[in-house]
Amino acid sequence: MKILITGIKGFLGINLIERLDKHEVFGLGTKEETIGKIQVFNSNDLDKLDQDFDLVIISHAAVESGTTTLSNESLFNVNVSLTERIIYKFKNAFIIYISTTSVYDFNFDFITETSNINPQSNYSLSKLWGEKIVSINKKTVILRLSSMYGIGMKENTLIPNYVNQALNSGIIEVWGKGDRLQNYVHVDDVVQYIDLIIQNKENLYGKILLGVSKKQYSNLEIANIILNYTKGKIKFVNEDNSKSFCYNNNYTRNLLNWESQVEIEDRLKKYIEWKKKY
Repeated sequence: MKILITGIKGFLGINLIERLDKHEVFGLGTKEETIGKIQVFNSNDLDKLDQDFDLVIISHAAVESGTTTLSNESLFNVNVSLTERIIYKFKNAFIIYISTTSVYDFNFDFITETSNINPQSNYSLSKLWGEKIVSINKKTVILRLSSMYGIGMKENTLIPNYVNQALNSGIIEVWGKGDRLQNYVHVDDVVQYIDLIIQNKENLYGKILLGVSKKQYSNLEIANIILNYTKGKIKFVNEDNSKSFCYNNNYTRNLLNWESQVEIEDRLKKYIEWKKKY
């Protein structure tokens, strides 16, 4: 199968390369280059691209995370305009669109695949707009992800922040009482989700799937797991009035016949070991 991965040099894109090595994989990025044996095309030159792809994984995004905010123009150009150009360029391809759980309305105890939509930011609004665009293609699956973590994740999110504090100062500053719940899905799980979608694509046309882990973790729990593998202590600071995020994706897991084999403790241990080297 001939596959195009957009955002090929991003966190998810890089992790997809090894998993999909049985296919003929190409990339779409900000410049023309080669990554190993993978040819990467420049997204600004889509008109020059005459390849016919069986499947396109849309994983590019202008992402707001942690303290990073982006202009509405940047969000539109990447998450909306580029997505639209790709969809119209490859009309016959099967599409897997990587979206975000932040498109949901968080005023509910548990979020499922069919929960109400209420984008939480301009970023999530741009991703929802992208969802609407890709849905024009009937051979589309949308995979909404919670907080994705793993080696190589963005540095301005909670887990890297806590790990850096523990390694550098021995003190993890936890806001409020640390009882805010979040859902973390490991990049290995996301890659497995995508591989299973590819294997079952004919039965998944038009589906919206929820890529999350089965368990939510409080900020305090994450800090304590990190301290199991580092030396240090917790310091409670300020207040945290942010809402907890809780999910139930039984529908997605049953549809894909999938259960995660990833334990967050093991993955955080590996991440900390990696951080110590770099």
